[in-house]
Amino acid sequence: MTAPEPSYPPLSTREIRTLPEGARVIVTWSEGNDGPHEYGVHWSRGEPYAQTDEEHYAGRVDLEKWLTYYVGPRRPFTRVWALAAPRAE
Repeated sequence: MTAPEPSYPPLSTREIRTLPEGARVIVTWSEGNDGPHEYGVHWSRGEPYAQTDEEHYAGRVDLEKWLTYYVGPRRPFTRVWALAAPRAE
C-alpha cells in the first residue's frame, strides 16, 4: 500500500534495530518503487525485514527488503519511518 512520506525525521539503523515484531513502518526505497509504502516489520535470522501483509501470511521473506542493510551509507536514499501503534479503544 502506498502511503504519504511523513514530515518527521526517518529512523537511524540503530533505531530500526529496536523495532518490535509487527511494528508498522513507511519505507521509501532508494530504487524508487513508486514512492513510500507501508509495511510490517518482521525479524528473520536476527535482522528486521519489511514485509507486506500478504508476504507475511504466505511466509515469504524478501531479502531485498532487509531494512538495516539498505539504510545509511550503502543506500543513502532509503528511509524508514515508524508509524504510531493504533490506540486500543
